[in-house]
Amino acid sequence: MFDITRFTEIQANPSRFRLLEQIPFSVEDHYPIKLRETVGDELALALLDFETTGFTAGNDEVIEIGLVQVAYSPSLERITEIIEITSQLECPKQTISELITSITGISNEMVAGTRIDGAHVARIVNSSNVLIAHNAQFDRAFFDIRFPEMANKVWACSVKDIDWRAHGFESAKLEYLLLKNGYFYDGHRAATDCLAMVQLFESVPNALPELLANAQKASFKILAKGVSYADREVVKKRGYRWDAANRHWYTIVSEDEYAEETVFLNALCGTAAAKNVFEKISLTSRYM
Repeated sequence: MFDITRFTEIQANPSRFRLLEQIPFSVEDHYPIKLRETVGDELALALLDFETTGFTAGNDEVIEIGLVQVAYSPSLERITEIIEITSQLECPKQTISELITSITGISNEMVAGTRIDGAHVARIVNSSNVLIAHNAQFDRAFFDIRFPEMANKVWACSVKDIDWRAHGFESAKLEYLLLKNGYFYDGHRAATDCLAMVQLFESVPNALPELLANAQKASFKILAKGVSYADREVVKKRGYRWDAANRHWYTIVSEDEYAEETVFLNALCGTAAAKNVFEKISLTSRYM
């Protein structure tokens, strides 16, 4: 809590203090909320977040969905309106652990008898041009299992599709990004996390245009089958991951990084470079 007894100290030496404000949006607000005058070229975007029984899609289950649909003007490069917000619980087949309850605040009693309204979710998702999540690889994995009929959507990630270091931030963690911009929020509830993303895009205006531009770029999955055992640490440090089932290293790069990565692998692998496989990822297959 803010110590209101220290106002005199703050006024005397304000550079030693930093004031934090709670994000100005909440689940209880009345929507739509206009952020600025509309232009007429707006696109609908859906910000999405899940709370789940664990971290592995296919084994764990969704217990809450948060959806915030916004209107975005490409000419202004800003969100002009928060159109609507959705917060719905769902009772899983498995028991919610004490750990998950401690993280999310969601208990077995809260979700008993609840079910996410699939038709409602479909209306918002199908009327949105892009689905945005803060760690889209996690959320998409759960989304495609829970809503397989909508598994062909374009996804963007507010972690990976924005170069936060270039914007002056050392981490892409949502709470950290907002704290650095002077805001806090009560995290780990799905809809609130979506509203936190709205505030982040308000605080860092260049971030959302960058994300949307990157969401339209081609990307490539590189199966680095020509990498030798001796070079394993080289590719690991470069961000490659090990596919244990198929026994090769792999990475995903954007079209901007494709040429540089090809040159790197050719030099590293030598004659074995012919074994490397480059697969183009469609816009609707990103973060699968």
